[in-house]
Amino acid sequence: MNLRFIQLFLLTFLTLNLAAQTDSISVRPRRVFNIEKNSFVLPHVWKSGELKAAVGLSSTKFPLDYVESALRIPLIDLYATIGLPKGFDASVNISSIYMANQVRGGLHWNKQGKVFSAKMGYDVGFIFGALTQYGFDNRTSAWSHYPNASIGFKVKDVAITVKSELNAITYINTTAGGIKVTEFKDFFNGGALGVYVEQRLWANHVMIVGCRDNYVKYYYPVWPAFTSFNRKYHNIEFFLGLIIK
Repeated sequence: MNLRFIQLFLLTFLTLNLAAQTDSISVRPRRVFNIEKNSFVLPHVWKSGELKAAVGLSSTKFPLDYVESALRIPLIDLYATIGLPKGFDASVNISSIYMANQVRGGLHWNKQGKVFSAKMGYDVGFIFGALTQYGFDNRTSAWSHYPNASIGFKVKDVAITVKSELNAITYINTTAGGIKVTEFKDFFNGGALGVYVEQRLWANHVMIVGCRDNYVKYYYPVWPAFTSFNRKYHNIEFFLGLIIK
């Protein structure tokens, strides 16, 4: 009798425990990943005060007229964006390959739709660089302006964004050995068109893969060659990044 009682007690205890676990699982809210809320490039209305950051590398193949060889130089890119009220956001971007650098900031407005979303904005970039190797002592600084627009959509856990921008230069100053050698003001430099894909890796971590064609005359990573050519070139960038916050 005692053995049967113990067996019945254990069976009842296990049944109640299993039922409790099942109830807790059913009540516990399921975490659903949303690529829109976790994306960085895709246009969407940011929550006011929300801060996101991304880090990446851009690999650029320069035209042969620039460097006379199939040279690829990776740029280090750091991005940060903060959400503002009424669909606005503010962003800052730092790009560097040591001898050429750009600090870029801007303000953007986002509009979300059922299928597509869009963004419009205006960025200003300060460019600076120095070439002090191989006997050179050349330095540059410039101001660049980027009115831009993006359109994007999502497919399950993937977001696709097409971004276009124009580029106007308001000032360039280049010196050699402390002597001013070039100075340019106010000219239309060209534009760029890029496609970016954001894909979930694990949890809420998202990878960014992109390709952008910069059709410009003054391409700052190769600023020492700027004065030699009076035409625009296609400078193709391949981007790989990770949203870190």
